[in-house]
Amino acid sequence: MISGVIYYIIFSLNLLIFSIIFLPLFFLPRSIGLMILRFWARVSQSILYYLCEIDFEIYGEEFIPKGKALIASKHQSTWETINFLHILDQPPIMILKKELLFIPFFGQYAIKFGNIAINRKAGISAIKDMVRKARKSKDQNRSILIFPEGTRSAINSDPEYKRGILALYKDLEIPCVPVALNSGLFWPKDKLKKQPGKILVEFLSPIQPGLSDDDFMRLLQTRIEDATNRLIKSQQEGLF
Repeated sequence: MISGVIYYIIFSLNLLIFSIIFLPLFFLPRSIGLMILRFWARVSQSILYYLCEIDFEIYGEEFIPKGKALIASKHQSTWETINFLHILDQPPIMILKKELLFIPFFGQYAIKFGNIAINRKAGISAIKDMVRKARKSKDQNRSILIFPEGTRSAINSDPEYKRGILALYKDLEIPCVPVALNSGLFWPKDKLKKQPGKILVEFLSPIQPGLSDDDFMRLLQTRIEDATNRLIKSQQEGLF
């Protein structure tokens, strides 16, 4: 518990310091800002490792997209929202809930780096707005990251995949790369206490464009959930 509290204090100070020092990024090209963002994410992971002894390991590196793709990841903790920024070759364009834009500094930087904020209460209009903004980003060589469940899910909770991922898949017509992980074992949802260990992240075989709505949603959920359950079980049994 104590290490978790200390982590949040140091993490917040680190975010504040970076946000103030790099205010000039608002007047510099986005490419420079993305380099700084990747560095900040690495520093944040280092803080987590030294204070809470949480490391990570990547599997399926051959499936990490080199060009533009739609990345659909399991979402169990805050960890993945930070670390995808440096795991990928370039920080992705992230689909965020609109409320995050009201966080001082974070919200302004989120807009600067081209992320897409949606009002989850707006229903169909929110999905249309998200697709429209995502379509405008097609000329950028940055993947789009979305958490298909829309929010963090607890370990072993029943999955509930939203239709926003389907709208992006159909409109953008780019490969969709599913991602499984087990971050919830070490950084549980809505808890300060963190468990030492190694988070496993697995990039899975991409789903190519052209599938029917039902086939895509079924295949996406099956791949992510099967792999996530395997990662959780394997680590609980001490195989990693």
